[in-house]
Amino acid sequence: MDELSADKLSAPSTENTGLLSWEYKLRATVALDEGNTRNAILYQTKSLGASKQQKYSQASRQCGDLEDLIRKVIKGDANKGQQPSTTPIDYDDLCKRCNELPNEWTVIQIAKEYTPLATTMVHEELLRESTPIWLTVFRCSDPCEGAPFEPILIPLDAPASRPGAKYPNYFEHITSIPAEVRNGIVSTNESATASETLADRLEAVEQQISSAVQRTIEWLGPWVNLFVGKFRSPKDQKLESEIYNAIEEFCVHNRISRSGQRLVSLVARRLDLLDEYQLFELCACEQLDLEDAKVDALYTLLVSLKRTKFREAKDERLNCYPVVLIVDELLDVMPWEMVHPTAEVCRFASLSTLSELYRAHAKRIKNGYFTLAAKKCFTIINPDKNLDKMSARLQMYYKEWYPDFELLIDQPPKESEFGDVLNTSDVLIYNGHGSGLQFMNGETMLQRDINCVTFLFGCDSVRLYSNGLFTEMTGTHMYYNAAHCPTVIGALWVLTDLFTDIYSMLLVGNWIPSTNPAYAKQNIASLDTVAFKAGKWQFNKQSSSAKLSVRKHSNLLRLMGDCRLFYQLPQRIRCALVCRGLPAINEACI
Repeated sequence: MDELSADKLSAPSTENTGLLSWEYKLRATVALDEGNTRNAILYQTKSLGASKQQKYSQASRQCGDLEDLIRKVIKGDANKGQQPSTTPIDYDDLCKRCNELPNEWTVIQIAKEYTPLATTMVHEELLRESTPIWLTVFRCSDPCEGAPFEPILIPLDAPASRPGAKYPNYFEHITSIPAEVRNGIVSTNESATASETLADRLEAVEQQISSAVQRTIEWLGPWVNLFVGKFRSPKDQKLESEIYNAIEEFCVHNRISRSGQRLVSLVARRLDLLDEYQLFELCACEQLDLEDAKVDALYTLLVSLKRTKFREAKDERLNCYPVVLIVDELLDVMPWEMVHPTAEVCRFASLSTLSELYRAHAKRIKNGYFTLAAKKCFTIINPDKNLDKMSARLQMYYKEWYPDFELLIDQPPKESEFGDVLNTSDVLIYNGHGSGLQFMNGETMLQRDINCVTFLFGCDSVRLYSNGLFTEMTGTHMYYNAAHCPTVIGALWVLTDLFTDIYSMLLVGNWIPSTNPAYAKQNIASLDTVAFKAGKWQFNKQSSSAKLSVRKHSNLLRLMGDCRLFYQLPQRIRCALVCRGLPAINEACI
């Protein structure tokens, strides 16, 4: 890297190619090697979704006269005089975009570093390649008020290999989850031994997901606390302020920089979530670069603060504002939401996508949440007509719980009908195979201006796929978001219909109040799922003091956090469903 300079590299191509991403990743690595943290952050941020920004941009999709286009092609001047379809983003603009975002949000980017072998690898190899990861904090609870805040970059070594494990390589481990889930639920799995039962395979899948989450938490070490959002309650905010003051006093006395103070303070907000080894990891980390005596002193301070300030046991559920994750496509399959299961988490493919979607809906975002009154709701059930049991169950549910919902059952919508639903509904709920994009051409969807919150309860509905060696990965949710759909809920991998039906009822049924007066005081979480599976509609008897793990709430992300603790469902369901888009609140439920 010594002979390279980020400024001397040739200007990146404006063509729609996946190589754009790797050009920017290379620039980021060179800039960091040069000690230019700002450029490292800028180029790494631009690397995420670099070609997709052109693919989905309005300028790239302008439809001109076909005959005129043919004449230009014949003359060979179709590209003459054209300007790049995207406006270059510099560091100041990046900071401006960050500052526009709601103060309530914590925004963190997770991205793989550049690998020199990138252009010789297919996507599957890139996904498994053991590579350092960069965490970039764009917005957070700032412990240094008054001092200008800039994005914080934390480069981390690749997770250590685990010899003897089924997947010694961490990246191979997380990448294998979708295939393992699929193999686990298929009853005719040829790779299974004759004595291996379906239950055995499913248990192995559960263990693999748990192991992946645990490996992630152990690898993140103290930085796992960056994924805790801004505190909501005055009590937590008061404690946070006391922690910040104690660390500021220590840092001033020991002449530790503002950036070091920020890092320590952000981790120390929830010292009760860390063990003493993680605390020592923080004190001795490369980012702080402290001499031994200061490492010991800081460690002593943090242990003392943990003992004196966190004596009272805290609730299992986090009470925090949203954490917005910007996730590299090469890391997207990991269920990052499980790092803190009850945190309010949503994800985006790039900062530009986040910024554009925020700007499109800024007028409807209050206190960090996209607000709507979920009154006009449209539900599509079993459009492929091959999930008869699911269709029967959900018809029973919707006709009982939401008698005034508009339902389309056992038939596909026409493209014009699907488009009207996306444009005029408050909420679209899709229950069936795929993601609904099979009913509408992608280009046609990009011409829509979607305002409804969309639930896609289908297999792989928001999973990313590769389309070739140098093309970036893509997913159907990207079309929804590019058409300004504010929030898309979908699955990272294959699902099973009964458990997905139960999850969908828990989530939607607690977010949108029942429109049947008979169930005004009932909670869908108390539905008898055994009877429901058998086609019967009845509720379990509960005492008034019984505590339900999923309760009615206007906050969609909070409900998703609650659903991740609904242990009656397998983990492969609870952590498969994620939010692609803005945090949403249903005003009709407040």
